[in-house]
Amino acid sequence: MSEAINSGTGAVGSWAVLDDDGWETGDGLLTRLTDALAGLGPEDGTVLYDHVAVDAVLNALEPDSPARGVSEVRFDYDRYEVKITRDGVIAASPDPGASLHSSN
Repeated sequence: MSEAINSGTGAVGSWAVLDDDGWETGDGLLTRLTDALAGLGPEDGTVLYDHVAVDAVLNALEPDSPARGVSEVRFDYDRYEVKITRDGVIAASPDPGASLHSSN
């Protein structure tokens, strides 16, 4: 991996690894991402598609994609910044601006 990612929750700037098993297909990536984020979002039915252009993530990181030159994709998801690397890591870090757009 190109960057060390600390596991566990912590201060802003620290990364908790949610999944590091990689994927073989776009469907595999989407399944792993959805499962990894399940515990992060609020209980009010947050939809992944409201936070990131899923097709763009798949096009950038899918193993057979011609756009695979992208090393990682980051996006905000509820109170977290989420990072997906081409090495197969899905990680989250507390979002420093979360209090500004918190629903409660």
